[in-house]
Amino acid sequence: MFEDKDPTNFDMYGERWGRSEKSLSRRQALLGGASAMAGLIVAGVVFAAGDGAGGGGGGDQRGGADDSTATSSTSTNGSAGQTAPAFPLSRPSSDSFLAFMAYDPSTDPDAVYFRSVVPLAAQIDPLAATQAHPALDPRPGAATLAAPYRTIQRGFSNDLYRRTRHAAMPTQGVQVPRRLGVHDIVVQWAGTGIIPNPATTDAAHRNGTICLGTIFQPDRRAFDGSVFPVEAVAKQYVRLAQYFGFDGYFVNHEQGSAVDDTGVANLMAAMRTAAAQAGLARFHVQHYNGQTDLLRLFPRAGGVDPAPNSAMPDQGWSGYSGPGNCCAGLQTSPALNSAAIGVYQRTKFDIFYGFQLYPGPGYIGVAGPDLISPSAADKVEGSLQLYSLDDGILNLSRARQSGRGAAFLPANADLPTIERMIYSGQTENPALLNSPNEEQQAAYGKGRRYTEWATTNDDYSKSDNDQADLPITYGVANFITERSAIGAMPFVTHFNEGEGQSFFVGGEPVSNTAWFNLGVQDLLPTWQWWRAPFAGLTDRNANAAGLLDAGFDRSVAYDGGTSLRVSGTLGPSTETRLHLYKTDLPIAGGSAMPTLELIARGAAVDRLRTRVGLIFVDQPTQVRWLPLVSPNAVSGTASDWVPHRLDLREFAGRRIAAILLGFQAVDGATQAIDIRCGRLALTDRTSSAPTAPTGLRLDRRVVDPDTGAIGLALRWNESGRYDVFQRSSGDGQRIWIGRIDGDAFYSPTALPSGTGAAIIEVQAIGPGGAGGITSISV
Repeated sequence: MFEDKDPTNFDMYGERWGRSEKSLSRRQALLGGASAMAGLIVAGVVFAAGDGAGGGGGGDQRGGADDSTATSSTSTNGSAGQTAPAFPLSRPSSDSFLAFMAYDPSTDPDAVYFRSVVPLAAQIDPLAATQAHPALDPRPGAATLAAPYRTIQRGFSNDLYRRTRHAAMPTQGVQVPRRLGVHDIVVQWAGTGIIPNPATTDAAHRNGTICLGTIFQPDRRAFDGSVFPVEAVAKQYVRLAQYFGFDGYFVNHEQGSAVDDTGVANLMAAMRTAAAQAGLARFHVQHYNGQTDLLRLFPRAGGVDPAPNSAMPDQGWSGYSGPGNCCAGLQTSPALNSAAIGVYQRTKFDIFYGFQLYPGPGYIGVAGPDLISPSAADKVEGSLQLYSLDDGILNLSRARQSGRGAAFLPANADLPTIERMIYSGQTENPALLNSPNEEQQAAYGKGRRYTEWATTNDDYSKSDNDQADLPITYGVANFITERSAIGAMPFVTHFNEGEGQSFFVGGEPVSNTAWFNLGVQDLLPTWQWWRAPFAGLTDRNANAAGLLDAGFDRSVAYDGGTSLRVSGTLGPSTETRLHLYKTDLPIAGGSAMPTLELIARGAAVDRLRTRVGLIFVDQPTQVRWLPLVSPNAVSGTASDWVPHRLDLREFAGRRIAAILLGFQAVDGATQAIDIRCGRLALTDRTSSAPTAPTGLRLDRRVVDPDTGAIGLALRWNESGRYDVFQRSSGDGQRIWIGRIDGDAFYSPTALPSGTGAAIIEVQAIGPGGAGGITSISV
């Protein structure tokens, strides 16, 4: 990790965070209590009746989805010349520790803009028969140290947008992760201090994944009792996690003395005690100290035995003669750890072996098989943790652009492709073995490859034997079973990646400005991309020839910025099935109206060749294929978004274990197919449109001194999902400004420079789409 031998630099507001709870064994109580949530949940978003104070703050309200007329009222709140909301604890301070202890988010007018209110969804249980690799043990966990919104282009600060919840996409672009749902733990890593970006927490919780802040090299006063009792410091950490909606801390303490180690152990134990006293159903502490000695990683302290819930040993554990040995880690093998695990009162699955990936993501192929047998159950020694993966993706891309790095990777491979290979393997198909060939295996055996040239000074002439040269072969999917939080209806997704070149609502563009917002990312397909012949997967060594392609399309969407696109040449020999989502969805009987809706765009013949596939828990090896449309019911043109609704009442009492799409040739013909899916929804009752927000008010209006762009900070009373628009006073056109889950919204570029009075609308969003609107003049 990062070493700093100067104790004066041990700043608790540095570059890392974590989170805590009991044991992290795959199927233990990691998600305990998550199901007791009020309100209607769609993809992790709460749609509930107003929970605010009501009244106050003016604004015209309208019920339902009608948006043809905007009646405004002038707000008396807010004024020009104010400053933008500042990320918590980011303001300069002469003493960051004292500032931390004095900080009270309830009295900070900016804090509300950085809260996550998306509840932690419950992950569903594993079902071996529907796994991409049925033999894999589901107990090993997966974790990642994630750093979303890193600036992509060289020459720009990597931290420029990391404290930004959402914004217009800069020309240089930012990284938006798409696979947080693979993990059990997401640690916010770099750029925000101890408090995660709320967009990271939102996305993690929607996927049933806990999100941790990072305490990086904690100030000694946090644990030595010299200024405040350790218990008081621990309570402050817990208060911040509780207010801002995250789940604990990743405690990164390296190079401390034995006395310091004891102090940090006492702090971790005190945090867990404080969380229990605060009534938190879950709070997780993960420990990292640059070592592999489990006695030091799982210290006993303060009546909490051991102090942390889980730990990440340094990658030196591997003992491999190639990459590794980065820090002071002892050469302790996973097998030895497993043999002695009883000493530490944790299971081996609470040990998350760290794979440092920023020098080159191919390291997974080197060290992964030492931990877990790929695609099999022969060896399972613990859990897996990726750190600096975002850096590794970007560094590998830059290396390839400069003619260095793993030669197997095309020089123009984009960041999503590299990310998908890391998670799904070199074939980009998580159901395949992705085993290294002889040449790749030889590359794994050439000796030490740990260098950092791509992250330091861009000197691409360094070392001919570098970790970036390692090929990506196995993916995370070859070691860790899939996770899913799709366990109840309604389930709705629009395949929205959380970024886009435009923004669409109801299939119509409402903004042509590129944007990013990880916090409103939909539940993306579990398997990206598990493609197989229509009859089923028979060869796990390679993709079958001629299968249709699948991917996200940013050119057109139904809601958000992207849609799911399937294209290629479809004939009798290339009929394709596409596994999309792992689920555990009960189909209600009685008066319920269980329905599957797919809104698709494509030629009539393409939709005629499309099938929806359902796998049921009671028959997990069989697919029930349902035609999307009948031959005499095809309507719409290739550019229309056409809804297709399938009645599921015949399956009442059964549980859907997986959702697929299938594509079959018609009358033996071979021809091109190009279809986009913009909405997939499974519901069992008609939902009413969500009501308009109450108490809409302008908190502040901020003018950028350099560009003149006008930022708007808005508040209202209810917490839910909302779109924010500017309504033209002339032609009535609506321009989308942003989307948020919560009761507070800020955009630094809400209005163009020079805009005078403007009408702003805030519209509630529910599982069925748009709801009531409240407008305000700003």
